[in-house]
Amino acid sequence: MEHRCSRRVPLNINALIYKHGTPVAMGRIKNGSSHGLYVETDYEDVRELQKLELDILLGQRIKGDRRCRISALVVRKSQFGMGLELEVLEDQGARPLRAFIEQRRLDQHRVHRDLLAETAARAAQVSKEPEEPVGYSPARLRRH
Repeated sequence: MEHRCSRRVPLNINALIYKHGTPVAMGRIKNGSSHGLYVETDYEDVRELQKLELDILLGQRIKGDRRCRISALVVRKSQFGMGLELEVLEDQGARPLRAFIEQRRLDQHRVHRDLLAETAARAAQVSKEPEEPVGYSPARLRRH
């Protein structure tokens, strides 16, 4: 039975899927955590508890290593993709991906805090401005 160890964050990263060292399909990592990923793919020749490798190009998304190759176990599959559990023993290869996921997890909270602060600042500014009739400007009122 699958159970998540940590909260997933949305991702949108292309990955090349390898089976027994041979590239077999392309996929898109849609969400992930430091322990697992969900990969959208139309590749169906896979079974639960099978070991796969992913070659992931992070590009400009992270400093340092921009490419990583990870090993993972299939823990769930559907017609749209598969849930993968990252191999704990393969920590070195997964380090750039885990750093990127952690960065996204932290950025997600910062974005929400910034949005709340911006909304509060706008509300404070609006409450300080004098009220005008909706749809009318002072210049239009003087003309009539």
